[in-house]
Amino acid sequence: MREVEITLGGQTLRLAANYKASMEIAKKVGDPLTIMREAALEAMFIDRGIAYEPKWRFSVENVTMTLAIGLKAAGSTMKVSELEDLIFSAGFADSKNAAAEYLGIIVGPKPEEVTDAEGEASGN
Repeated sequence: MREVEITLGGQTLRLAANYKASMEIAKKVGDPLTIMREAALEAMFIDRGIAYEPKWRFSVENVTMTLAIGLKAAGSTMKVSELEDLIFSAGFADSKNAAAEYLGIIVGPKPEEVTDAEGEASGN
């Protein structure tokens, strides 16, 4: 299981990424692969000065649902209403960025441990 810590409104939250959370996001929010593909396409077109209308966008509702799923996967007992208050307090832009970071953990490869020439794990 992969995990990421995010800070919203001065509070640190731990989100867990696993297959079950990925499937729940796919059912309740949108397929994580589609979401990240659309974000990459939008960024590429914006960089080239070309208008692009993505097939999926973040919203207040889906940011909340995405973060709630990550919290639940990590074993958090935070209520959705508490998360909603925290998101509003932190601001929707920061909360959207946290949701995007979490989705990146879901769709990205698992980071490999860095080893030195002798095969010992480095502490860097």
